[in-house]
Amino acid sequence: MKILAYWGARTGIFLAVVGVLYLVGWFDIIAFIAAFILAWLISYLLLPGLRREAGLQMEGVIDRSQKGIRDLDDEEDAEADKSNDKPDPDGTVRLD
Repeated sequence: MKILAYWGARTGIFLAVVGVLYLVGWFDIIAFIAAFILAWLISYLLLPGLRREAGLQMEGVIDRSQKGIRDLDDEEDAEADKSNDKPDPDGTVRLD
C-alpha cells in the first residue's frame, strides 16, 4: 500500500506543478519536461520517509515473487547433484 501512496503523492505533485505552469502561461512540451523535473525534485525533498517505506515494500514484493524461482533452482541443483553421484553404465563414477 505504501507503493501506491508514494505513486499517488508523486503524481499529485506532478499534476500540481503542471497546473501552476499552465497558470503561468507555459503550454508547450518544455512545460511538461520542466514539470517532470520540478515534481521529481519536490517529491525527492518532501517525501523521503514515504520513498524509503515504498522501497522496502517493493523489496519484499520482489523477494516473494522470486521465491518460487529460487526454490525451483534449488530443486534442479539437488537433482543435478544426485545424477552426478550415480555410476555410469560401464561402472565408473563421473566427476564433472
